[in-house]
Amino acid sequence: MKKIILCAYIALVAAVACTPKASPTTTDAIIPEASSVSSNQATIDAGHTIFTTKCTKCHGAKDKAVASKSYEELRPILASMTKKAKLSKEEIEQVSAYVYANAKK
Repeated sequence: MKKIILCAYIALVAAVACTPKASPTTTDAIIPEASSVSSNQATIDAGHTIFTTKCTKCHGAKDKAVASKSYEELRPILASMTKKAKLSKEEIEQVSAYVYANAKK
């Protein structure tokens, strides 16, 4: 009897663990869409400062990497990196403005 209960429990856990989870993507929740990115030069300059102080700390100078991809290609990368860098919402908006301004059009 114990073996049957244990097997049923393991099957239930496996079934629950393997089901896909429906949730909004992190990118859409964190990084602004291209249409809502600020074009204010002060915001872009603040984003450049954050980019050069926080992003290049681990990655080195990556200005060329930003220019080689479109903003939409960079959004998932930004979502991942802004979490690791522990940026505030305002800093995320500033870095996004900088990246959008310098991304491939």
